[in-house]
Amino acid sequence: MDAFKYNYIIAEDESLIRKNLIKKINTLNLPLHQAGEASNGEEAISLIEQFCPHLVITDIRMPLCDGLEVAKYLYHNHPGKKIIILSGYDDFRYAQQAIQYSVEDYLLKPVTQDILRESLQKFLIKMENESEQLTGYHTQYSALSPQALSGLVTNYLQEHYQKDISFQEVSEKFGFTPEYLSRIFKKYTGETPSKYLTKLRINKAKLLLLNEPDLEIQKVGELAGYKDGFYFSRVFKSFTGMKPSEFRSQRHL
Repeated sequence: MDAFKYNYIIAEDESLIRKNLIKKINTLNLPLHQAGEASNGEEAISLIEQFCPHLVITDIRMPLCDGLEVAKYLYHNHPGKKIIILSGYDDFRYAQQAIQYSVEDYLLKPVTQDILRESLQKFLIKMENESEQLTGYHTQYSALSPQALSGLVTNYLQEHYQKDISFQEVSEKFGFTPEYLSRIFKKYTGETPSKYLTKLRINKAKLLLLNEPDLEIQKVGELAGYKDGFYFSRVFKSFTGMKPSEFRSQRHL
């Protein structure tokens, strides 16, 4: 039987750099398996949905969709997945943005073999520690049926959606992996936890926009669970087809 390996995908728009990174990883002889490679962020997200890798290694500057967008997508849709950002730009602003999406590491190009080895070994140690914690983690929820557990998660999201929570935190609270909780949640609700949480927040925002006409848009976002006003507006428009200000003005005509 083959030894267990962690799947990873790598996203880098420059083919030679991408191939060189893959070659370096292969020569490290670590328990890693390349599930795919992408030349832009959109391809990376497609591969994430297809292979559900443990690790994503991505360049920060790519066409169509950059590495930070990939990190944001993982943070909101696949909590618990690890990501390493590569950049040729020695600019701390990028690192700051990456941190808010729980990025594991931020490596400046050119990435040496030693730096790559150190970063990947840290990833492997973290994965092993998380695995050990889950193996020995018995909570009051372990005897519940999947349907009952899904109901508890639903209640928890309803009570805490206005707070800055991640599904990784929810999973740790209940003592199950994010992947398992996401699967049973969708089975019994028909929605992913991320989509359900977004729906709760947007519905709260709608209520505030309609009933509190003097409340600033950014404050509406904060009260609905979004600290970033710009991101709140983007999510709201994606969900409703209009900006928060447009929604408010149309409803008060």
